[in-house]
Amino acid sequence: MTTTLAPSTTFVVNDSGVRIGTVDANGQVRDFAGVHIGSVRDDGSGAVVDFSGVRLGHVAG
Repeated sequence: MTTTLAPSTTFVVNDSGVRIGTVDANGQVRDFAGVHIGSVRDDGSGAVVDFSGVRLGHVAG
């Protein structure tokens, strides 16, 4: 399976700058295999957290 990023795809990076997934229009984050791994916080910070509230990274583009 391959994933192609469209130019309008919003992606998530960890704090080292490594891409770890994409964000859909509802703020839900999926890795590149399509597995739901977390969500974007509602506080406007762009932080991405897993289901326990642990920070995974941030929205980068």
